[in-house]
Amino acid sequence: MKFILTVIFGIISLTLNAQKQIEASASLSRTSELKDEQLNNSGASKLTFITEEKEGEKLAKLDIHNGTPLLLLIGGIAPTTMANDSQFENKYGIYFYDFGCTGPDHEIVVAYNITVAKYLNKRYGKNWLKEVRNDIIGFKEWTRK
Repeated sequence: MKFILTVIFGIISLTLNAQKQIEASASLSRTSELKDEQLNNSGASKLTFITEEKEGEKLAKLDIHNGTPLLLLIGGIAPTTMANDSQFENKYGIYFYDFGCTGPDHEIVVAYNITVAKYLNKRYGKNWLKEVRNDIIGFKEWTRK
């Protein structure tokens, strides 16, 4: 009887933990820890509701000022993380943020990311470009200029 109860409680525990993980990554995800309050107050959470690229730039500048600059991704059904994402985030003081398969308007995301890229260039020089993910929205076009 003890064995059966142990198995049942184990299954319930695993189910609850899996549910918490699904809920935590349901809307937007990232590799390092960003507090819910920081995430909810970030420009990324507001990008879906804006229509002008200038507004995206302003939100990026506000995130930089608040110490929570993000590099935005629009991936597939499941967010993709790279092995060195956390190291990059810690080294350069930014966060990767993946909207999944749906996200804000492409041009607004590009405007946000370019603003963050300019900040990284100003603060760290161009070395960060050798280490950043190549799937950041807008970077291929920006680096060609």
